[in-house]
Amino acid sequence: MKKRPAKNAHRWDWFHYHRLRWCGLFALTVALVFGNCFAHLPTETRAKFGPFEVICESLGAATAGLTDTIGLTGHDASVAYEKEPPLVPLPFGVPQVADATKVPGDVQVLKRQGYWVGYSPSLRRPVWAAYAIPVDRILESIPDRPARFFRDEDVRSSPVHEDYTGSGYDRGHLAPNYAIATRYGVAAQQETFLLTNVAPQEPELNRGPWRILEGFIADDLPERVGTVWVIVCLVTGDETIQTRRRGDTHINIPDGFGMILASVKEGRLYAIALYMPQDTEETKRPRYCFRSIRWLEERTGLNFFGALSQDRQDALETVEVTRFWPQWELF
Repeated sequence: MKKRPAKNAHRWDWFHYHRLRWCGLFALTVALVFGNCFAHLPTETRAKFGPFEVICESLGAATAGLTDTIGLTGHDASVAYEKEPPLVPLPFGVPQVADATKVPGDVQVLKRQGYWVGYSPSLRRPVWAAYAIPVDRILESIPDRPARFFRDEDVRSSPVHEDYTGSGYDRGHLAPNYAIATRYGVAAQQETFLLTNVAPQEPELNRGPWRILEGFIADDLPERVGTVWVIVCLVTGDETIQTRRRGDTHINIPDGFGMILASVKEGRLYAIALYMPQDTEETKRPRYCFRSIRWLEERTGLNFFGALSQDRQDALETVEVTRFWPQWELF
């Protein structure tokens, strides 16, 4: 004789199944909320999570980008700014050498069609570069890039293409090929391949998070906020590329690459700073690279936003933002 199932056993199975499902959903929700909160912590605080930092970053990336985009989470750094900036690379002041122990005082400012660059003959690489990305494009797609980089005849110590060959480093653009070509045309694109616009960059960084950041800035941010002004800056390192040429035989290898973004909206100047060391993981998300502008100034030896009053510089530069600018503001 078959044993009859206990009365209401199916009800118990139904309850048990749904209890597990709701517990799972609750646990997932808690994890995503925690990850979102983690994504908005200061960089130094996140680093204290040690080996769990990577896991927490993944949890935060699942929601933080969305909640930031709609203006629900995160905070910005901004100051009052009533003027309409001109479409030039540096409307807020040319970077100045503030600490000669971190950057040489021989920086030459070279003005190109789509960007300006501060080149150091003693380092044989740029110290900074700046460009503006308006919304409107001249080209929707870019022509093929040149097969080689070019010596810059305007400076006495310009590297040549072969100086990087076999070094293990990429020829990393400061003013990028894509952003300059789409906004300023083919002639301006060609100038981005001058070796005064190039610094030694680890391949994993150049082809990974740095490239993702450049693409995001060129394609997405202007659609959100209008013109974006960009300053790329380098932290000077102790090592060099030893070249096979006679005469100048080295190119300084920077320890890392910084970037400052600026935008003006409704009478306020907004700014974001990021930093990626050479050993940045290939999977690192740019949102986890925020720093304050003052932090970058201390490490690069440069002073940015010099056209602003000191109190406005202090207000803008001491804040570490926790998001890229939102596309919508819900509150």
